Amino acid sequence: MKHKSLLTATILATTLAMAGCSTTGGGTSPNDSKAPQTGPIKIGMVVPLTGPYAPLGTGDKAAAEQEVAAINADGGIDGRQITLIVKDDKTDVTQSVTEFNQLAADKSVSAMLSSSFASASAATAASALTNKIPTLALSPISVLADGSNKYAFTVPATPEVYAQAMVDYFVAQGVKSIAIGYAGGDVYGQTGNDATKAAADKAGLKIALDEAYDQKATDFTALITHVKGTDAEGLLVWGAGPAPVIITKQLAGTGIQPYMTGAEASSLYVQPAGAAAEGVIMSSSIAVAGDELPDGPLKTKIDSFVTPWKSANKGVNPPQFAFDGLTGIDLIKAAIDKAGSSDRDAIRDALESLDVLMAAGHYKYSPTDHAGLTTDAVAIVQVKDGKFVATDYSLERFKTHLPK
Repeated sequence: MKHKSLLTATILATTLAMAGCSTTGGGTSPNDSKAPQTGPIKIGMVVPLTGPYAPLGTGDKAAAEQEVAAINADGGIDGRQITLIVKDDKTDVTQSVTEFNQLAADKSVSAMLSSSFASASAATAASALTNKIPTLALSPISVLADGSNKYAFTVPATPEVYAQAMVDYFVAQGVKSIAIGYAGGDVYGQTGNDATKAAADKAGLKIALDEAYDQKATDFTALITHVKGTDAEGLLVWGAGPAPVIITKQLAGTGIQPYMTGAEASSLYVQPAGAAAEGVIMSSSIAVAGDELPDGPLKTKIDSFVTPWKSANKGVNPPQFAFDGLTGIDLIKAAIDKAGSSDRDAIRDALESLDVLMAAGHYKYSPTDHAGLTTDAVAIVQVKDGKFVATDYSLERFKTHLPK
């Protein structure tokens, strides 16, 4: 598959780049020392704070900082405070690898949160393995899901899970044919396209068109024209950044129903898309639909984060990415609590056996499952009056398929 070739190339580049970064001062192997068991617990975080994917990284960062502050105010982890070290990868794969390598080589850093830019996060996976540092990807990386990289886990549901959830929705709504537009040259876009086609094939859903687009483009007339030439009942967009906003605007008035993914589950998509975003349907983390969940442990976890977030953000609900950043911190905390240690291998081992409810869903990691989530962690939401509202389909599913 195309995305596997791309991922192989990025991981190879990462491995070569690490050649000069795999030892600490004095010639000590990075695997010869362990994180200290006293003083602050250091967590590294590399996310896009500038560049086209900045909306993803800024949400991750703000949420992680809020959660770290809350944990520290409550006494920290076993009396130790968390220090979060955040680096900007500028939505650039090479920059992400460089920043990740520098943090991973510091043995006082116990765990890492890798980029919400999927291509960048995938490229740092080799460094997580070489440096033996437990790493939680803040983007959905399919190739990490099977546990073959012992040190890399994912926080958001994988593209396969999101694709299955969306195909299930299409089938339930009687949709017979769909078109896909995906960000070419991007791990997220390509894996999403492949996963949707695979799920659609099993469900008997016709893929009338699957076409890559240039994520740096500003005009998608050609893509939309191609969709018009098919019998597709809508266009599912797999991508992030400005492109989906532009596509949404250009779809207005065409009669083509836009479908998006969790990468657009943010006011930073809705606001620039304006009136064109009304009625857009997308898959998202179940936490995005938190206001409409029935009372219970999941809603309580979501609300405990959303309330202070809204207070700090003029009443605006958290985006998808905020729940990813929150959950990344909480998963690391849960692993340290379980292990009784901030040692890297102890955290890794504990992560791999976690079976725990988080705001983003119920995670059940194992040696062969480093993704941990099922379609129960996904909601199908629609934009109404500028807000994300659960579809009737998801409201019904909440009655029987709620993470517990």
